[in-house]
Amino acid sequence: MTGELAGKRALVTGAASGIGRAIAESYAREGAVVAVQARSVERAEETLAAIKAAGGTAFAVAADLTDGAAIEAMCKDAIERLGGIDIVMNNAGVADYKKVVDMDESFWDRIMDVNLKAPFLVAKFTLPVMIEQGSGGVQLFNASTNAKTADAEWTAYNSTKHGLVGFVRCLAAEVGAEGIRVNAICPGWVDTKMAVKAHEDFARDMKEPYEKVFDESMRLNMLSELIPPQAIADMAVYLAGKGGTYITGQAINICAGLSVH
Repeated sequence: MTGELAGKRALVTGAASGIGRAIAESYAREGAVVAVQARSVERAEETLAAIKAAGGTAFAVAADLTDGAAIEAMCKDAIERLGGIDIVMNNAGVADYKKVVDMDESFWDRIMDVNLKAPFLVAKFTLPVMIEQGSGGVQLFNASTNAKTADAEWTAYNSTKHGLVGFVRCLAAEVGAEGIRVNAICPGWVDTKMAVKAHEDFARDMKEPYEKVFDESMRLNMLSELIPPQAIADMAVYLAGKGGTYITGQAINICAGLSVH
């Protein structure tokens, strides 16, 4: 721990597990006070316990990220309890795949609402305070290497991630003069519950053993390694801290070489 984020106030969405939990814990270890968002306060308990056990400071805020009014209330709650806002990490997302001809509107809407509309709303409801404070700030977004690729049957998911990177670039131009940096982190396959669920579906559809499908797919990168959530958290700390001072409008891959494999 270096105290890189000492005195900072952060909101992390989707922080009950996986990448979001690793980021929330890392921000707290570096000295930030963290608002941990999950669908319910109960779902955030393990993250909060880990942060407090390590001597950090955090509290839970809850919202259904498909509900605009709930997102607004959650952002207001987080800002009031933090006493302002310096860092927003839009991490929450859902992943699913289906052929376009088999896709109904509810499938499309669910992925769009969580992966693209919710980050827009979180930014919308936190930026006014960040701007008013006059001390700059950081808005980060968890995209994906899928934001830069074309993948059959992942049309809805990839569309949200392509859109998110476009949003990041435009927002960076919009708020740069306010000293607010805006970036996207684009992970490859990371060892999380979401990845496990996706590979369970792959194995079912391919009629192959889960362990074989998971290992071969997750290690299909230049390093032939599973990427831990902490690798993404380390970049989230870097971009939120002094190292990221002159980085904005970027979509940075953390993929062990998957994107060019």
